[in-house]
Amino acid sequence: MVENRRFFPSRTRENLPSNFPFRFRIERLRIKDRLRMNLLYFDTTQDWIHVSLASLEEGKPIKIIYELCEHSPKESSFRLVEEIQKALTSASVSKPDRIFVLVGPGSFTGIRITVTTARNLSQLWNIPCLGMDSVEAYSRYYHSLHGKRTVVCLDGKQNKYYFGTFSGIDPYTETVDAKQEYIEECLKGIDLTDAKFYHSGKIPGFFPSDSVKIEETLPKSMPMIEAVRSDLIRSSMEKNNYSSLLPNYIRGTYLETNKQ
Repeated sequence: MVENRRFFPSRTRENLPSNFPFRFRIERLRIKDRLRMNLLYFDTTQDWIHVSLASLEEGKPIKIIYELCEHSPKESSFRLVEEIQKALTSASVSKPDRIFVLVGPGSFTGIRITVTTARNLSQLWNIPCLGMDSVEAYSRYYHSLHGKRTVVCLDGKQNKYYFGTFSGIDPYTETVDAKQEYIEECLKGIDLTDAKFYHSGKIPGFFPSDSVKIEETLPKSMPMIEAVRSDLIRSSMEKNNYSSLLPNYIRGTYLETNKQ
């Protein structure tokens, strides 16, 4: 292509008049090439099933097309694929462009179902898939509701908990698999009057009495998706294919945890 400055010595492409045909053609290309994608999100790592379909477009807010989140213990094994199909059908989408899931910690069976389903669909549809720590995801969601430090404690059975906090400042630190004594030590460094507490299952004895039970106010997918929006847009099959998605059991597999 011939450089425009050959004909307009004092002007470059950047400062050409807005009505100049070349600029007009460039703007049309930008609009045409603006990245749009449909994102499938799901999570069965806890005692609830969460399926969401979202539309992502560069420079525009995320649009949730379909969302289902229900408390359904021990039902994810036979409901997940059905609910995914409902989401796609309701939006007349044959297949999404990206998959985003939570990978644990949580229920061993639930984690396996989520990750295996995501990997199978990623391979079938030949699309990238990304994962996020479950405690981090819930912490981000509840923090978006009030802006205060959020403390999340999931019932990990065996007298242990999956514990994490989020103050709104990235990056998220870590999720730990810990007993009561360790978590109590962590809470000593937190201003309890300026924090919100969330738990699954029975309220931990070391949590304040006004702690919110997650099963009674299930999360939404929007803040979780927003947290990884740029990663989703930049994702590729080379870096984010099905083999890169790994479960976050923390304690290892069920057999490793329960071996004699």
